[in-house]
Amino acid sequence: MYTPKFNYSDKVVQNLVKIERNRTQLENVDLSYVIKNKIQFQNKAVDILHFSNFLGLEFTLKDAEKVTNSTRPENVDETRSIILKNFKNALDFSRSNVAETYSEFDRPIILHLTKLLLSQWRETWEVTFRNFEDRIDDRWDSYVGLRDVNIRSNEIENEINELIEWYKYSSPTIAPLVRIAVVFFRLIEISPFTAGNKFIITAIIDYLMLKNNFGGKTHSSTLRMINQNEEKIQKAYDIVRKTYDLSHWIDIFTSIVMNDLIESREEIHDFVIEEEKSKQQPFLNLNKRQLKVLKYLQNVPTIKREDYCHMMDVSTMTAFRDLDDLVRKKLLKIEGRGRGTKYKLATM
Repeated sequence: MYTPKFNYSDKVVQNLVKIERNRTQLENVDLSYVIKNKIQFQNKAVDILHFSNFLGLEFTLKDAEKVTNSTRPENVDETRSIILKNFKNALDFSRSNVAETYSEFDRPIILHLTKLLLSQWRETWEVTFRNFEDRIDDRWDSYVGLRDVNIRSNEIENEINELIEWYKYSSPTIAPLVRIAVVFFRLIEISPFTAGNKFIITAIIDYLMLKNNFGGKTHSSTLRMINQNEEKIQKAYDIVRKTYDLSHWIDIFTSIVMNDLIESREEIHDFVIEEEKSKQQPFLNLNKRQLKVLKYLQNVPTIKREDYCHMMDVSTMTAFRDLDDLVRKKLLKIEGRGRGTKYKLATM
């Protein structure tokens, strides 16, 4: 039976108290429907932005937004384009109602996330734990080099099963974030997959964080947390694997989570201020497309969303955001519902 060694330091206890306070405050923030949608979209784009760094890509936030909108980014080779799409699918799954039907941490969810991430760039038979015949594909995988080479390939499945059992039975006595920190460390130590260990481990930690109410209403980002603190995480790992005591690792992990929640709180505060300003000055921060459609509607009574897409050469999602923003600012009003929805000037 896997039994990790660690102690609750004063720092960890303080971190957990601060994390819970910040998490509760973020969950209780009263946000408008529009702001919630904006934040959710930006969160996905931020996740993709940080994941792109795993692949050695120099993305801007606009590049990440394209992937979030299921558009293939420019100047990215086919393999990395597939991996980006796969990771977006994994993020979407973890945030879907379907994910609620899965257990918190067991073999089926591990293999399901593995299947999503390896689709179309690895063989289907590789959607399992590696064995002695497998060659590890270490492209874009800084975790596989950290693995414990004393764990033999024929022991991997048993090691994973023991980790699952420990996570399950320690639930009543150990704080969720501490259990997640232990899983994070142990998965790096085992590196159980033939390819994409870093991608799959990150997706699992993201899933566990969401299952324990970090991410959703708190709008924090596991990807940002891991990517921005890569060096700190690796140093902590190197220290801990020499001592076999995870206390320092848990210190670092909880500190990183706390700092990310603080960053999320500041971002939400900025969104709220921006919305208040836009209510007071409705024409402020309109983009060229929005100004163009306002001018267009002075001569034509209404416009449909699909017409806006053709006129501005934008995606349906961009059209929705542009027009919805104008409705929110009381510059346009809506007629009809569904596919028959039309937009007209609020003054008409």
